[in-house]
Amino acid sequence: MKKTIQVTLLSLLVFPGVGHLALKKYVLALGFFASFAYLLLSLINEISDKIHPLYTQILSGKVAIELSAIRQALIEQGALENAHLTTLSYLLVAIWLVAAVDAYRIANNKINHLVDK
Repeated sequence: MKKTIQVTLLSLLVFPGVGHLALKKYVLALGFFASFAYLLLSLINEISDKIHPLYTQILSGKVAIELSAIRQALIEQGALENAHLTTLSYLLVAIWLVAAVDAYRIANNKINHLVDK
């Protein structure tokens, strides 16, 4: 498998920055790891904060264990149409794609540089 495809797939399928590790670009790998992990943990924390009140309402019997009732409670809490969650999600996807494209670019430049010599 070509190095360009390999590092791109590593970044796309494993975790952003893994392709940079394979290319021995450790600072870039750390940057992609850290930024993606921070945003992912922020997203999980935000979702947890939105779900916890609903969880306690279900346990106390205030909300029925039915899909329509749970969905309505989430809508009332503003959890389904949350601009902050949407922004975090788009940033995660953007970092993932930028990491994959950058790994491909670096690998392609290395190959072209070796061919030119």
